[in-house]
Amino acid sequence: MIILLYLMIDNYYDLETALQRATEDIILLSITMSLWAFLFGILMEWNGLRSLFKGEFNVNWQLLIPTVVLTILVFIPNVYWLTWFGQTQDFFPNVFFTRELNLVLSVLAGTMLVRSFVKK
Repeated sequence: MIILLYLMIDNYYDLETALQRATEDIILLSITMSLWAFLFGILMEWNGLRSLFKGEFNVNWQLLIPTVVLTILVFIPNVYWLTWFGQTQDFFPNVFFTRELNLVLSVLAGTMLVRSFVKK
């Protein structure tokens, strides 16, 4: 997990530099940042991962479907949310436009993914 935190911080600084220079790397860096946060969320549920590797799993469809939708939404780069919706006061696009909230939702999606396959 410490390695993932290091990768997230390193990627964050690269993303800040790319935003200041307005380069084409913004999209790739945003997706990579979401991936690191998603993996961090998966690793937060290490007890659930351990039981999954032991073969103890059950699919909770009521949790899996919202998890898949949330995962798709958090992997859309922030640049596209701004292009599609512009700078609005609406709650929905601003949740995905803000990088910090996008990272929190990525961690939540990773955690929910493991929980949707773990037996209770």
